[in-house]
Amino acid sequence: MTAWPHTHTEMISSGRTLLIKLNAPWIFDAEETLPPPVGLSSRVQIGDFAELGRGLVIDGTVQLTEVIDPIYTSALVFPAALLSASRARWLIVGGGDGATAREALRFADTESVRLVDISRTVIEQTQALIPSFWGGCQRDPRLRIDIADAGAALRDLADATRRHGPDAGVDILLYDLSDPALDLSGCNPFDVSAADALYTEQAFQTAAHCLRPGGLFVVQMAELSVASYRAHLQRRQVLARAFRHVHSYAAHIEPFGYTESWILASNRPGPFDPLREVDIAARLSTLYRGDAAAMYSPAWHRHLFALPPPIARHFI
Repeated sequence: MTAWPHTHTEMISSGRTLLIKLNAPWIFDAEETLPPPVGLSSRVQIGDFAELGRGLVIDGTVQLTEVIDPIYTSALVFPAALLSASRARWLIVGGGDGATAREALRFADTESVRLVDISRTVIEQTQALIPSFWGGCQRDPRLRIDIADAGAALRDLADATRRHGPDAGVDILLYDLSDPALDLSGCNPFDVSAADALYTEQAFQTAAHCLRPGGLFVVQMAELSVASYRAHLQRRQVLARAFRHVHSYAAHIEPFGYTESWILASNRPGPFDPLREVDIAARLSTLYRGDAAAMYSPAWHRHLFALPPPIARHFI
């Protein structure tokens, strides 16, 4: 370790610490005071990691790097995109690094994408310093970027669907957020997180009201491994009170140092099986305008939803 003059150290659980080599000092390192109602101070860092490419760190936690962008972003976006009956209207909660919006806009039938993130610094600095995350999508006229409180945006959209009917909602709603403070208990110096209010039952109920009939919601969750699965299970139980269908899936993300998880949720009527719902290969070839071979495949789709038996038994 003494041979590495520049490192990022991150405690990922009470018993595990991640040490990642940087090629040089941070390219960007600044504090940002988030606007009301959040009002918290947040530290944003961007640096060149030796094995992981240029990456974004928020409050000491790796969010995304160039090397793992295809894995993390495809896991967040593609299950909902390929399983949804429509990709016309998207809402991305968080996602200020731009990668989620980039992929949403690569689907042929996408008409509009709204990205709501509280951090102006993340949006501006990733556009300037990690342009591959955005892929130029910030200039796409279908993209609307709002620097605003995501909770208020969700409530406003849910109110609109109540007043004007469900067609006022969105087809796909994605949570691409930093972790709630509770999920980092014991390994993070912060008692609160800007994402805390978005992981409550009330917030999930509001998210459900934002969807068009048959719409899909994907929320980034906590670590899902044999060593740590309880936080995911607890949040899944809360989510199940707002949605008829909840399906957990996961992928190992090297810069996180653990297996990240997501939950795909919907209130569509009848059965819903992510592994049998559609022909993934056919949808990729007809709907996706990017490099599908570099981003997704039917085999990867099956892998995401194939949880190891010691974990899967807790969700039966």
